[in-house]
Amino acid sequence: MKNLKILVAFVGLTLLTITGAKAEFGIGASLQYMNVEASGNEKPSVNPNSARDTESASVDNDVIIGSLFAEYAFEDLYNLVLGYEYVPGSADVSDGIKQRTDRETSVTDTVTETTTDRIFKAQAEVENFQTIYAEIGSSYFVRLGYAEIDVNTKEEKSGNGGSYGNATLDGINYGIGYKTGPWKVSYEVTDFDSLSLVSTGNSTNSGTNTLSADLDTTALKLSYGFKF
Repeated sequence: MKNLKILVAFVGLTLLTITGAKAEFGIGASLQYMNVEASGNEKPSVNPNSARDTESASVDNDVIIGSLFAEYAFEDLYNLVLGYEYVPGSADVSDGIKQRTDRETSVTDTVTETTTDRIFKAQAEVENFQTIYAEIGSSYFVRLGYAEIDVNTKEEKSGNGGSYGNATLDGINYGIGYKTGPWKVSYEVTDFDSLSLVSTGNSTNSGTNTLSADLDTTALKLSYGFKF
């Protein structure tokens, strides 16, 4: 997060120095109606191409979130705006917990057949959503930015099952909008890189599992800012 804010400040000061353009500094807040959507699959290292052993799912969730931003506005440079935006808090990727039950007829290091039901519960949340962006346009504008987000897996394992860690994803943020005075209304899409995680803590004989997923967000945003 700190590096992205430093980058925006550096680029803004560089433009001020090289072009001599006047810039207004502003801060503000946004209210967003956002859809978080993810799809992915889980494959075991043993028989990874088996359809029977592969679990796939698609989930989404609609949330209302707020964000804070700071930006430079260069009216003499095609109404260029350079900014940094941060979304505090977290949001669940799915509006419900995914659950499945696996029945095993053996346990590691146990000779006799043992029937065990293993219940797996899975959920994920996203947090620390931050974006550095550029906007061009006077009334109507287009936006392009670079985004980062943290994905926290919140699965509950049981028996011989493994677990996954967390990850940070990079993405491209783009959108269109309209602004008048201190108000802005926009529609934005953020397309994140694919998530790939390998489980740890599996039983000796079960190998590992690989989780692959794609995450995207779309948002309708209303923003209000103050300029200095």
